[in-house]
Amino acid sequence: MSAKLHAVPEAVTDIAVTGDPPEFDPRQTIEDALPEGMEWDERELVLLGILGRQAQHVEKLEAELADRGYVDTGSKGQVRISPFVSELRLQYAAMARVAEAIRLPDEAEKPKSVRHQRAANRRWNPGGVS
Repeated sequence: MSAKLHAVPEAVTDIAVTGDPPEFDPRQTIEDALPEGMEWDERELVLLGILGRQAQHVEKLEAELADRGYVDTGSKGQVRISPFVSELRLQYAAMARVAEAIRLPDEAEKPKSVRHQRAANRRWNPGGVS
């Protein structure tokens, strides 16, 4: 019996992860967050499709990594980390970028980031609190 790998490292959660994780569908999670009566536009639908396909790729990569392990043997017999590890890292980053591009209606007026908001506050209120 092989256990699935998890995207969140144990050090971050401080929780020991054992067994199979609950099923997680990022596309469905985002779709469920859409308020009633609202619809996605064409751009957002494309992004949701991309996010769903990326999640499928990640599941396949995680399964391969679980089967083959974290350590691999290089072409000259050297021990090296599996290339699946770096590919998964890239896939997680790509999924995060796509998910950030999907804006929920209540997020439309929010600043891009805390850093951007602080910079704007300093610009418009130089002596005040940001």
